[in-house]
Amino acid sequence: MSSVNVHCPYCSTGQAVDTHGDFRPFYVNCADCSRRFIVEPVESGVVVYRDGEAPCCSDPECRATEMGASGNE
Repeated sequence: MSSVNVHCPYCSTGQAVDTHGDFRPFYVNCADCSRRFIVEPVESGVVVYRDGEAPCCSDPECRATEMGASGNE
């Protein structure tokens, strides 16, 4: 597990978050404004999305629903 610094897409507050060592997107709650956003590890770092604005493959809940419905994990 490693740590990366990200900025909240709502209030721009920076914070360190732990990644899980693969490319699965995950939710983060901002330490300052408490809003939830998505962090997706990519080859060149991370991409940050506002909750509800990420493509389905980058949204943990949508991704789980789509992959579960198809039988693929």
